[in-house]
Amino acid sequence: MAKFLIINRPPPHRTKDAPVGQCVNHFVSLGQSNRASVYPIAGLKGYATLVDVDDHEALREVVAGNAMGNIEEYRIIALAELRD
Repeated sequence: MAKFLIINRPPPHRTKDAPVGQCVNHFVSLGQSNRASVYPIAGLKGYATLVDVDDHEALREVVAGNAMGNIEEYRIIALAELRD
């Protein structure tokens, strides 16, 4: 199991015909699942998502599930687990 931080934000230009509702539903569903914690970014549009995945294919599926993924900006950061 690997943990990643995914930060996504819409582009700075207007996204008049973008499927915003589908994007929001994607992140609400992720937040309700046991594999992710989703946080809206304060003061900005977009989300910070902590996700647990088994492999890179599962990570790709999380990102690809966003209906606005083709126009949003993403940063994906691999996180190491902290151990005592």
